[in-house]
Amino acid sequence: MKATLTDLHRRTKDVMRPVLAGQGKVTITEFGEDKATISPVVESETISAEDFRRLPFRDEDIVAAIKDFRG
Repeated sequence: MKATLTDLHRRTKDVMRPVLAGQGKVTITEFGEDKATISPVVESETISAEDFRRLPFRDEDIVAAIKDFRG
């Protein structure tokens, strides 16, 4: 979704709604040029280097290992 800086100023809640719902990001434009992107916070988790070294290399194995690690 794109919104102008004026839209953001006047209708902040409407512009932010998709971001707050985790449905995507909003690109803010000024005079037709992209100036900023607002996106949802992506939660991350930190693991030790030792645990990282034990992770497998295939994508599906990595996903399973992360699920196991989280419990």
